[in-house]
Amino acid sequence: MRGEQIVEAWARWLPGWLDRRLPQPALVAPVTAPPTGEPSTEDASQGTAGSTVVHGFVRTEEGMPVADAVLTLVAPSGSRLDRVVTLADGSYILSAPIGGSCLLAATSRAYEPWSRHITVGRDPLVHDLTLSPQEAASPSHPA
Repeated sequence: MRGEQIVEAWARWLPGWLDRRLPQPALVAPVTAPPTGEPSTEDASQGTAGSTVVHGFVRTEEGMPVADAVLTLVAPSGSRLDRVVTLADGSYILSAPIGGSCLLAATSRAYEPWSRHITVGRDPLVHDLTLSPQEAASPSHPA
């Protein structure tokens, strides 16, 4: 029963948080109603204005949470859409524009950098990731 209560609390809290955090992504044109008498040409499958979330947990290969990892969501144009730091339990939540692909990248001092291309739809996207320990110190990986 406790899990259901947590989900219900998130469902009540999340929409208001998104409105304050990223009410209208800069990369998506605002939705306007077509003039009266003209049909809308916007297809729901092509991604419309609005935002959703990408969320999940960052863990080690042993399953331990990675706190203080920096997660960044990057648009195909290279602009940063959102950036957050994981919490003590390894959880994160990023705001993302609806529709299209993005690059999700994670960095942490003690772990190898991680990145993947993801596709964002209308529904929140759960994306857990696992970080590998950083190799011994080298010019590209200072101690």
